[in-house]
Amino acid sequence: MSGTSAPQEANVQPVLAAQRVTKVFDGLVALDGISVEVWDGEILGIIGPNGAGKTTFFNVVSGIFPPTTGDVQFCGRIITGLPAHHIARAGIARTFQNIRLFRRMTVLENVLVGRHGRGTAGLIGAVLRLPATRREEARLRAEARNYLDMVQLADKANVAAGGLTTGQQRLLEIARALAAEPRIILLDEPAAGLNTKETESLAEFIRRLPHELNTTVTLIEHDMRLVMDVSDRVAVIDRGHKIAEGNPSQVQQDPQVIAAYLGEDFVEGQEPLARDEKG
Repeated sequence: MSGTSAPQEANVQPVLAAQRVTKVFDGLVALDGISVEVWDGEILGIIGPNGAGKTTFFNVVSGIFPPTTGDVQFCGRIITGLPAHHIARAGIARTFQNIRLFRRMTVLENVLVGRHGRGTAGLIGAVLRLPATRREEARLRAEARNYLDMVQLADKANVAAGGLTTGQQRLLEIARALAAEPRIILLDEPAAGLNTKETESLAEFIRRLPHELNTTVTLIEHDMRLVMDVSDRVAVIDRGHKIAEGNPSQVQQDPQVIAAYLGEDFVEGQEPLARDEKG
């Protein structure tokens, strides 16, 4: 599939560009020469069968795994081979398919972990509890509460993260990732464990991220109603290969995608998620 909605102007660089990325594990080819571009302010959905290589792609982009061959560029800079924490500081945040929270810490404290990089107080200030340090701590806590409010968890601020439902824990992980003010966020199955109402709220929240937080979004998702409804473009991965890319309508009608993943009844059987009047 060739049609996309990505900008084509000369001298415009994508925020994120994976170029011919291959990843091999003990002879198993998980990714085979995949190239993907993500443009500023868009929402890119990535779909495909289980084991297709989607999460491996996120792991390569975020520095958890180095690619066997190929390069990843972020804002025009090659980040291939950089440690994961360096890539995170550069402006790429992510969530995980298997939720990774500090379960014994409160909901607010988990978001503060994501927010700590925005503080300026040094070790001496923290130890001596200097006035400037106390003011900064109050500011960071207030900002953390704002992120909780965005995912409708403000009333759970003082609850241990381990006491949340699975759906709430996923929302908390998103809030923690956003607290770092990333340029792009990688969401790995954000709707897993959410009920219908939570999924609809999540969809509206994801749509707002590029406009309200200036955060570009790439998401892996098996909920086809969600991914087709929120995405500007969709890329399809199957057995380590990118087999299609385009706007949601194009992807849904692609015979190769239907055969590999969606099934013949997908287009007729799906209704879009609820939108508000501004959607």
